[in-house]
Amino acid sequence: MNIKPLLCLLVLFLAPVLVQATHIYSGYISYTTDPQNPLKLNFEMTTYNYTASTASDPAVFMNMGDGNNVMVERAALPTYSKSFYTSVFRWSHTYSSAGDYIVSWIGENRNALILNLAPPTDQLAFYIYTNVKAGSSLKNLNSVKLAGTGVVQVFPNEPWTHNLLAYDADGDYLMYDLVIPKYRKSANEIANAPSYQQPEGLRINEFGELHWPNPGAKGQYIINVRITEFRDGIQLGSTVVEMTLMVGERLDQPQFSLINKERLTVNDDGSVQTWPGQPVKLEFYLQKNPASDLPLSARQFGEIDTLKLADTSLQFRDTTNGYAITYTFTPTPALERTEPYLIGLRGLTQYDLPDHQYFRNIEFAWAFAYIYVGEQRRPLSSGDDFPTERVKLYPNPARGEFTIEAPDLPALHLLVRDVTGKVVASYTLRPGRNDFARPAKLASGLYTYTLTSQLSPIETGKLVLQ
Repeated sequence: MNIKPLLCLLVLFLAPVLVQATHIYSGYISYTTDPQNPLKLNFEMTTYNYTASTASDPAVFMNMGDGNNVMVERAALPTYSKSFYTSVFRWSHTYSSAGDYIVSWIGENRNALILNLAPPTDQLAFYIYTNVKAGSSLKNLNSVKLAGTGVVQVFPNEPWTHNLLAYDADGDYLMYDLVIPKYRKSANEIANAPSYQQPEGLRINEFGELHWPNPGAKGQYIINVRITEFRDGIQLGSTVVEMTLMVGERLDQPQFSLINKERLTVNDDGSVQTWPGQPVKLEFYLQKNPASDLPLSARQFGEIDTLKLADTSLQFRDTTNGYAITYTFTPTPALERTEPYLIGLRGLTQYDLPDHQYFRNIEFAWAFAYIYVGEQRRPLSSGDDFPTERVKLYPNPARGEFTIEAPDLPALHLLVRDVTGKVVASYTLRPGRNDFARPAKLASGLYTYTLTSQLSPIETGKLVLQ
């Protein structure tokens, strides 16, 4: 057990934990694996913190899932915006044997008055975790990381779309789902947060795009997004990201949108199609709020820029009400793949004063684009294109049985395919609830399902069997 002297312990326990309101609004844990030693993992925890709070975490205790607790000192404090900064903690740990481990951190209590948690919400500790497979023969060298952020502004009566811009440097397939936040119920028990409710109508699609068509009452909500890595149908690990959604009136926040889609090659699902050697030119408009005269800025986020996969350019043209922004790059043959690249632009209102009202503290807006380089292999539902009535398949992951709730359409069939595309199961459905036993012949792993009506595809998705 890696524990420093008692004096360090006293400083840690007596300092920031006495503050009532937390400074932490989002966080997740990522890692890389030592190429020479699959039992040695290099971890990084990133949290998004409120600048105005007096609380801070100069060091944290990480539970490594193998009986060890490691004290880790903060490595960096990058500024994210006027109102938020990131705390970055880095450390290494070598496991004594191969296996599945849950690496976690229990932080300061959450904020008071979180609307989708049972009160008192400030008595529930902040808890983030990741599942790792140390010593795996598949050599998961890189876990999921985020190019986006988990602190976002949502406006009443405005449909909301956001993407965390998750990526995996190994190119593994990522599956997304919403899970219940956890907290420390007792010294030895981690449990689901009591009376937690997902924001009504909030969904996430298979590319990590969150969509909330009708945001709820003003205030603060939290959600947990689990991102699971798969390779050849085998689960490699998962990362859970805690996000804070701030629902409040639009004040100085700008609006951001992609404006040249009609001049691009656009697939039926709204994604942009391009090919190696074909220049990509995305034109965005960052518009000031008419009630605000504050200056604006913008920058790009995504795996293309984060991993430096291509040379990109961001050019600005000043207009009366904001900026016309052009994002360009030319994909190389190395970028061709069957998954889309997620590109996000963040527009930022430049505050000069620190004393703005609470909901002015989320001062940025986002715009997103999905780019296929090469042959498109997978469908994408994006933004407002979510169908109003969808198939529901649960539990997912499934073990012995699963249920399909089908829409009211004629001649419904469900086809299940393995990772090679071979049909391994076929079901005839009726509108409403359909209960099925898992076929004994289907091994654990990742499968694709397609729902058809009168032989026409309606929806595809992923089914995980454990």
